[in-house]
Amino acid sequence: MSKTVSLIENAVKETKPSSWLDYRLYLKSLYTYCKEAKEGYSYQKFAEDLGFNGTTVMHQIVNGYRPLSAKAGKQVVDCLGLDAREARYFLTLIAFSHAKNAQSREENFQLLQALKRQTLPDEIDRNLLDYFSQWYHPVIWELIGIQGFRPEVAWIAKKIIPNVKPSAVQDSLELLLKLGLIVIDAETKTYRQTKNRVATGHRIKGLALVSYHGSMIDHAKSALTSISGTRRDVSAVTVSVNEETAKKLRDMIHTFQLQLLDEAERAGTGDQVYQINIQLFPFTE
Repeated sequence: MSKTVSLIENAVKETKPSSWLDYRLYLKSLYTYCKEAKEGYSYQKFAEDLGFNGTTVMHQIVNGYRPLSAKAGKQVVDCLGLDAREARYFLTLIAFSHAKNAQSREENFQLLQALKRQTLPDEIDRNLLDYFSQWYHPVIWELIGIQGFRPEVAWIAKKIIPNVKPSAVQDSLELLLKLGLIVIDAETKTYRQTKNRVATGHRIKGLALVSYHGSMIDHAKSALTSISGTRRDVSAVTVSVNEETAKKLRDMIHTFQLQLLDEAERAGTGDQVYQINIQLFPFTE
């Protein structure tokens, strides 16, 4: 038994719940580690190691055939020996995945973000997580680079659609300064961008981007009725493809995104801030 416990402990050291946004994928990563480390390791043995009777229950949970209840989740937490912070994150992941409505899902997502922030060892990573957690931070950063920008909180607040509270603008500017994404130019007494592009660090990528993209999709929905058709372009196509072609489409989208960034940089300083959303997702299993 001590050998198996050691195997699970080593698996937990390799991957923490706070690195994931789906408890099933986290459990699958633990199982994969154990199976690769020990010949003959099975889902039945995995279930035993997590406090269940020797059944196929973990195979069913990991593959989405049945949910992991909150009670069973606490049992898993005890067997894995997670510290208090990681344990709470794991249990919140379960609540997030099984949320009955949008409000509950959003509340649990916000809690996941707060818990994730506590696990980050680097202040820069924590600030980056904050940066992508609010839709207007990237907008304000881009706004600073346009022609005619005015370093006035009230002007910035009214310039953005929808308008942002002046207090939120002030907090955003302070965050951008902390991240080193902007500086105050000594000569012009205004803000200046310090780089051309902003990217997430690997430790926050999943959680930060889910928050960012979810928010931007909501704003795109709002733009359908709030923005004139001459100032927006929204289109969609539904296609039938195999998985190999789907991968090619993802690669094409990535290439197109880089082309968009290059074109925007070649055009020089603009006078407006636009958002470009591109989505590709399956409607069938």
